Amino acid sequence: MLLFGRLVNYIYIVLYMNVMICICSKYPNDFLYDCVRNIYEKQIHVSDIHQYEIHIVDSDSENTVNYEKVLNDFPDVKIHMIQNKNYEYGAWKYILDAYPSFDIYFCIQDSIRMRHFIELTIINNKTAYTFHHYSGYSSDIIVKNKGIENLQKSKLNYQPIIDTNFNIAQHCSFIVNKKIGDDIFEHLPVPPVSKEESRIYERNFGIYFIDKSIRTIDLNNFMDKQNGGRN
Repeated sequence: MLLFGRLVNYIYIVLYMNVMICICSKYPNDFLYDCVRNIYEKQIHVSDIHQYEIHIVDSDSENTVNYEKVLNDFPDVKIHMIQNKNYEYGAWKYILDAYPSFDIYFCIQDSIRMRHFIELTIINNKTAYTFHHYSGYSSDIIVKNKGIENLQKSKLNYQPIIDTNFNIAQHCSFIVNKKIGDDIFEHLPVPPVSKEESRIYERNFGIYFIDKSIRTIDLNNFMDKQNGGRN
C-alpha cells in the first residue's frame, strides 16, 4: 500500500501543472462573460489536478461594465488595465513577462467560448494547440508584404512556407508550454501597432509553429469563435 501511495503521489506530481489562462479583451461585450463562465464550467471544474488562474488583459478600453459583471460572479479573475496597444501579441507578451513561472499559457480572445475540456498534459516542447486554418497569406494578401518585412527581423526560415496555404494560428490564439511561449517572442520581436498588423500575427505565429516542427492540435474541436462585431 505504501508503494502504491507513493506511485499515485508521483503520478500526481508529474501531471500537476500551473496553468495561466490569459484572455485578451477590448471594449468587452457579453461574450467575455460567456468566455469566462465556460472556462470554469468546461475546464477548471472538470480538472482537479491543475492549478488555474484567469487573467484578462485589457486593450485600452473605456467601458468597463462587463469587467465588473465578470468580477461580481468570478472574483478570482484578475483584470489588468495596462493600456495594451499591441493587440493579442501585447497581451500574451505582458503575461509571459509578468508571470513567468507557469507551466502552461492558455492564450485566447475574449469572444472565444469553450465547448469541451482540453487535455493539457499532452503539451510539451513539440506539441501545442492552435485554431487551424489552412490559408496562409492568401486569405489576407493585403498584409503579406508587411508580414514578410516583419519576418525578416525574425530567426525563422519562412521562405519555403510564405507562398503556400500554410496552417495559420487563427485568432492569434494558442495553448503552449512556457518554453514555447518564450521562444515565440524571441523569434517574433516586433509588436503590431495597428489592426492590420495584428492580422499578420495569425500568419506569423503559424509560421513559427511550422518552422519549429511543433505539432498543433486544432482548437476548433474544443472552442467556438463568436463574432464580437468590433473593429
